[in-house]
Amino acid sequence: MGRAILQIDAEAIKHNVKALEDFSKKKLIAVVKANAYGVSAKHITKVLETLDCVDSFAVACLEEGVELREMGIKKDILVLGGVMEDEVKDFLEYKLTPVVSHKEHLRVLKGLDIKFHVKYDTGMGRLGFTDHVVQDERIEGLLTHLSCPLDRDFSLWQVKKFKKIVELYPKVKSVHLESSAGVVYRVPFATHVRVGLAIYGEKPAPNYPIELKRAITIKARLISVKHLPAEHPISYSRTYITDKPKRIGVVAFGYADGLSKALSNLGSLYINGAPVRILGNVTMDMTIVDLDCVDAEAGDWVEIVGTHQSFSELAKLAGTIPYELMCNISGRVERVLVSNLLAPVGEKGL
Repeated sequence: MGRAILQIDAEAIKHNVKALEDFSKKKLIAVVKANAYGVSAKHITKVLETLDCVDSFAVACLEEGVELREMGIKKDILVLGGVMEDEVKDFLEYKLTPVVSHKEHLRVLKGLDIKFHVKYDTGMGRLGFTDHVVQDERIEGLLTHLSCPLDRDFSLWQVKKFKKIVELYPKVKSVHLESSAGVVYRVPFATHVRVGLAIYGEKPAPNYPIELKRAITIKARLISVKHLPAEHPISYSRTYITDKPKRIGVVAFGYADGLSKALSNLGSLYINGAPVRILGNVTMDMTIVDLDCVDAEAGDWVEIVGTHQSFSELAKLAGTIPYELMCNISGRVERVLVSNLLAPVGEKGL
C-alpha cells in the first residue's frame, strides 16, 4: 500500500445509482469521462456494468470510449464530444455512439451505418445545434445540457425549449437532459438521467432530496512528526509562523496529488476523526498540519476526503467546484476498490 490511497466503496456506488433511479424513475447514463471524474473509470465501470439501472456510459472523447471497450465494457458508450473525420474508423470498430452537435459531424457520418444522438443548445452556449433541425433516420437519441441547474427558473425555461424540439422526433428512443443536480426537475418526457457527480456520493446542492452515501475516501500517511519552537516559519514563503511551541506533522499529500494550494492556512485534514489545521502553504508533495490537539505518530493515516469531509466542502473553502478537485487527483495516488471500505474487491491502480 502506497503513501496515499483513494478507496472506492463499491456498495456506496451501488446505493447511489439505485437511489437516483428510484427518485427519477429513469435508467441512468453514467458519466465516467475524465477517468470517472478522477476517481477511476476502470473501477467505477466494473461496478456499474453489472447493474440493471445503468443503461449506458458517457465519455468525453473517442480515446475514453476505446479505453472502456478495451477494459471489457459491453454496454453502450456515448461520446459526448462528437466525431471527427479521422475518428470514424474507430467509432465503428469499437461500436461507440457519437453525439452529433455540428454539421461537420453529420458530414463525416454521411452514408455510414451508425446510430447517433443529436445535441441541441438550449442555453449552454457550448456544443449543440441552435436553429438547425437534423432529420436523419439514424438518430437514436436527443439531448441538451442544463447550464445552471440550481437556477430553477432558467432550467425550466430550458426544459420547455427542449420539449418543443423533442416533439419534432416522435420515434426517438432516448431523451436526456437531467444531470445530478437536474434530476430534481423530474422531466416527464425524458427517458434517462445523465449523471456523474452524485454517483460518487457528492451532493450537487445543499438541500439535495436524494440520500447519497459518500463513496470516496482519500487518505495519506504522516511521514514526519516533530516539535517546533515559537517564531518558527512553516513552509514556502513563510505564510505561517508559530506563535508558541508547536507539534506539527508532515502529510505525504500535496498539490501534485490533488490538494489545492488554495487550502493553504485555511483547510483541515482529519486524524482519528479529529480536525488538524493545514499550516503554511501546501507544497507539491507534502502538507504540514497542526498536531497540538491530536495524538498522532509518523506512519498514521490522515483523511483528506471521506467520512468527515467531502470534495464539495473542500471546494467551497478553496473557492472552486468539487469536479475540479476530483479531476486533479493525480495518478500516483493508488486507487483501490473496496466493499464498505473494509476489504479489497478488485484490482489496484487507475
